Formats: sequence, C-alpha cells, structure tokens
Amino acid sequence: MKKSILAIAVAATMAAPAAIAAPTVYGNVHLSLNQADNDIPDAKNNLSVSSNTSALGVKGSEDLGDGLKAIYKLEFGVTIGPKPTTDPDSDYLTGGESAVGALTGRDQFVGLKGGFGAIKFGTMSSNYKQMGGKVDPLYRTPLEGRGFLQTQSSALHGGRGMNRGRQTHTAQYVSPKMAGIQLVANTTFSGSEDETSGIGIRWSNKAFLVYADYITGRTSTTTGDITCVSPACETEAATKVGGKFSAKAFSVAAQYESAEDRTGADYAFLAGTFNINANNAISLTYGMQDRKEASGAPDDDSTGVALLYNHKMSKMTNVYVGYGARAEDADNEDVSMITAGIRKKF
Repeated sequence: MKKSILAIAVAATMAAPAAIAAPTVYGNVHLSLNQADNDIPDAKNNLSVSSNTSALGVKGSEDLGDGLKAIYKLEFGVTIGPKPTTDPDSDYLTGGESAVGALTGRDQFVGLKGGFGAIKFGTMSSNYKQMGGKVDPLYRTPLEGRGFLQTQSSALHGGRGMNRGRQTHTAQYVSPKMAGIQLVANTTFSGSEDETSGIGIRWSNKAFLVYADYITGRTSTTTGDITCVSPACETEAATKVGGKFSAKAFSVAAQYESAEDRTGADYAFLAGTFNINANNAISLTYGMQDRKEASGAPDDDSTGVALLYNHKMSKMTNVYVGYGARAEDADNEDVSMITAGIRKKF
C-alpha cells in the first residue's frame, strides 16, 4: 500500500511541470536604412536608420484541466531607433535620442482558452486591425500600407489606445473555428460614455482567406494627418472587407475600407507576391486614399505604390530592398522612399 501511494506521489510530481508550460521568450530586431524624397523645395531628404516594430515578449499557458487553459502574453516594443516617418523630410534626431532604448507596450493580456474559444483581457489588436497585416506582404516594413503610403487606415491599423489599432482596456472573444468560420468581438471598458466596440468574421482554408470587419466608437477629431469636421470622427463607424488567395508560386490580396466617418477617408488596397523560389520573393502593392471634403480640400486624394524584393537567409532571418511612392493631388506633396532592411527573429 505504501509503495502504491509513493508511486502515485512520484507520478504526480513528475506530471505537475507539464501542466504549466515553460514561458516562451520571443522577439525580433528589425532595422532599415531609408532614403526619403519629396516635392517640397529645399527639402533635406536625409538618409536615416529606423526601427520597424522591433519587439521583445514572453507568452505561455497553463493547463487547468477539462480542456481549459489559462493564457498570457506580455510584449514590448523596443525603441532601437525612430519609426519610419510619414514625413520623409522630418528631423529624426529632434527629441528622438532620449527615447532610444525605451520599452513601449504592445499586446499584453491574460485570458482563458477552451472548447468555447478564447476570452482575453488587456491590450491587444482589435478585430479591425488584425487582418490588415494578413493581406499586406510589406507589413512592418517602411513600405507598409498603413505607413507613409496611406493605402490602409493608419489610425485603425496602428498605434495604441482605446480607439487605435492596438486597443487598451479591452475584452476580446475569439470563437473556435467551425467549417473554417471564426468570429472575433471586442469592446473597451474604460468607464467613458462612448466605448470602442467591434466585430469581425473570417473564413479560411488552405488557399483562401475572406473577412469582414466593423468597428464603432469615439475617436478624436484629429486622426493621423486627417483632420475631421465635427461631428465626423467623433462617434462613428468603419467597415472593411478583404480577402487573399495563396498558391505555391504566388499570392494576391485585396482590401476595401469604408472609414470616412471615422478617419475622414476611404481606402482601397491591392497586393501581389511572386515566389521566385523558397527563399526569394517579389511583392507589389497599390492603393488609393479617397479623402472626403469634410476632412480637407475637395479631391485631395492620394495614390500609393510599392515594390519590394525579399530574401530569406534562414527561417528566422531575412533581408529586403524596396521602393515606395505616394502621389498626392495637392502640389508639392508627393513623397517616395528607398529602403533596405534586415529582420532577425528569435
């Protein structure tokens, strides 16, 4: 009897560590050298090094039994250098040196996951933001659509806050996949009169991804470089639809955003990638920003295009070189950028 009890105790002791998975430390260091140009007379157009969402994080889970897990994630942005600027002629060093080495909050949440799906509390990408990077092959490079090209909404796909792409004070529910269909719903709990809430639906299989997202809530009358006239951009909604087809040799994607009431503009985005082989690819993106009269001068729209060559040196390291340009209807507003970068994941 004593031997049986001892055997059970030893077995339980050995099994306990398996229930609490060891935390996973991960991150990436992503730097690029950028040469910017614009139409402004006497522009400086300096070469600059930028950090492109370099990050450090820890994540993990604990098995609670009966198919239930506790999950957590703490991710921080690492300010190795300034972000790529939407004004290629700005002085990167002005006020920027003191921030180098600082940590900023990114996805930071705790929650439960099981057969019902997952519920998370904290700071995380909103339903609206999540799919933007899925269709943009240049995501998290200086030529991404949500950046200076402005072919995706910068306010709703980037930043951190109750009304930005990475929502704070948020509860989010993600359903389990059923026949390839998944639902995502989130809302802020900030104690304010108007919370930011959204819902999205995705359908995917091996080759296809299709999605639709809706978000509503209070934002600012100034979002990015778009200034809205009240009551626009205060308590308004945005919707978007998109999709992607992926094959071994290539992929194509498209996204449309009806966001004029929330950001002052609508956006159309197209992307394609040709895989030369397993380690080399060429990507092309094209898009338009249709600014509304309430947010600026009539017909003050823009068109953005970017081309990038990417080389995988390993599963964790890649280098790239690319060119992007944004053409504005307004005079002396066109901007372009040549970039070369390296990203090391760990």
